[in-house]
Parts: sequence; C-alpha cells; structure tokens
Amino acid sequence: MKYEADFINRFKSLIEEFQLNYKVISEEELALFGSNLAHVFLIHFDEVSLNYVCRDKDNSLVSYDVWSYFLHVFDDKDRENLPKYNSVQERVDISFLILARGLPRHWSSVLNGDDKWLEDYKQYELARVPRKVMGDLKDCLSLYI
Repeated sequence: MKYEADFINRFKSLIEEFQLNYKVISEEELALFGSNLAHVFLIHFDEVSLNYVCRDKDNSLVSYDVWSYFLHVFDDKDRENLPKYNSVQERVDISFLILARGLPRHWSSVLNGDDKWLEDYKQYELARVPRKVMGDLKDCLSLYI
C-alpha cells in the first residue's frame, strides 16, 4: 500500500499505548480500531480526513465525519517543527504526524473507547448526520468492531 509504511511509522506508539490495531482498507483508506470503534483515515489527493465508526443502537455500523470536530482543538504544539514537504506522499505523512501528536493529547478518551463525546459532537455547528457504513469498509470493519 502506498501510505501504509508512513501510517504505521507515525501511529506505532499510539497503536501500542491505546492497544489498537490497524487495517488497510484500500489505497485511500486506513483504519485504527479497537473492539468497539474505528478511526478511518481517508486520503484524497494530498488531504487526510478522519471518520469515527461505531455501532448504533440497532447494531449497524455508522460513520461520523469528525475531521473538523477533532481538529478544532488542535494547537500549535501539534504542528510544531513540521518538516518541509515536496510531494503528495510527504504532505500526507505530515498530516499523519499532526494527527499522531494531537489525537492522544486531545482525544485520549476517544482512543480508549469512550463515546460520551458524541453528545457534544451532535451539538457542534459543523456536525453531520452519521452515515451507514457500506461496501468494502463495512465488510472489513464488521469483522473487528
């Protein structure tokens, strides 16, 4: 996979600390997951976005677009001393670096499986309605969460 090595390199300590696993879903999708959640990283051109996947009250997999919600609390410390980039691959890697720094600093409870934050997310002005997970992503994540 094109981004797998960079992904593992950046998230290795987070995977170990929070006892998560990872899965390559496709060329553009990689996931960190625990027993009841997954964080799906979507790569589009040189941008990385983030979805949170869990089961709803009907036990269906649903996906929340949490990119802006999670990142609105990131700060300069999450972005300090970033390397320069000269390619799409390097820019994606820097996005992984920022996320690997910021997620445990600001969202460790989420990484530990807490879902109480979803109530606050639903009040967030940019929150979207969760979508049912379908296709390859559903087939893949259904095995793990």
